[in-house]
Amino acid sequence: MRPSELIDTPPHSVADPSHGLGRLAERGPVDSPPPYPYGWFAAGFSDEIRAGDITTRQFMGRDIIVYRTESGELCAAEAYCPHLGAHFGHGGRVCGEVIECPFHGFRFGSDGACASTPYEGGAPPPAARMGMLAVRECFGMVLVYHGPEATPSWEVETPTDDGGWRPLQKRKLKFRSHPQEVTENAVDYGHFDGVHNMGNFGVVKPLAVDGPRLRVTYTADYRLPIKGVWKGEFDIRVDGLGFSIVEVSLPFGWLFRQLVLTTPTQGREIDVYLAVSVRRTRTRILAAIAAPAERLWGQIVLRLIEIELGRDQRMWEHKKYLNSPALASGDGPIGRYRRWARQFYPGADNGNGAH
Repeated sequence: MRPSELIDTPPHSVADPSHGLGRLAERGPVDSPPPYPYGWFAAGFSDEIRAGDITTRQFMGRDIIVYRTESGELCAAEAYCPHLGAHFGHGGRVCGEVIECPFHGFRFGSDGACASTPYEGGAPPPAARMGMLAVRECFGMVLVYHGPEATPSWEVETPTDDGGWRPLQKRKLKFRSHPQEVTENAVDYGHFDGVHNMGNFGVVKPLAVDGPRLRVTYTADYRLPIKGVWKGEFDIRVDGLGFSIVEVSLPFGWLFRQLVLTTPTQGREIDVYLAVSVRRTRTRILAAIAAPAERLWGQIVLRLIEIELGRDQRMWEHKKYLNSPALASGDGPIGRYRRWARQFYPGADNGNGAH
């Protein structure tokens, strides 16, 4: 690995260092990046959102709802009725392909337009439109777009699902942190050994960025709590600050995908969606025999990921974000990562919490 790749100049402080504060101010601690970055963020697991149900989620500092019509169409919207402000998640209902407000019975289609009212002889008011949000299902996750425009400028790009993977084993946690901090973990090579017991680290494919996408592949030995070492290759795919999928190859042909998806809920609180999918045994004869072992393996891996995140959590919940950290040669491409992350904060005066 080239030294120039390791020591990257980090982004400058938002505050102007020329105001008599100098380098100390540039490196000064702040709470963290602006709380609500733009991009695709998880709002649940796909199998949680059943046809006819309305699910409320805290999302980027406000309530949203996620629901399926009876035909199975997935929808996401602002939680409050545009008529007189009732919360759809408290008494609203899905009626076929429309959603009905619990207050006055106004009904809205999946395009957000008011389809009908209970009033005789009156056409639905044109101004009564729900605030619909772009929503996708991706690798077993429900993703909702947060951005300045209703139409997303990019989509999440996931590995091909050829049907050869076990169903997701999943868990949801709550942390005090920020998506940018969590994703930065993937390129913070310096903490792998001391925090995660990962040694013999080596880069296979150096960090590469392309628009909202970031890719990197490395190898490391994971030292188990009991005697033993797993030698793994970690192929990391990040799309924005809300979607990360890691394909991990281990000896004896074990292969699994792990998801760690973080979504800001309120202030510095985040929902953390964890999921693991194990590659099925490809030999048809052995598939049925291997299935119990693969399910158990998925549970073990999910638990290990949770343990490792707990080690990071102790750091995240007590650390301060440094605008311009004093990076060293063993840190990894943190500066380059942070420059890439800037694109998800369009400006200081965008209503997005920037200062």
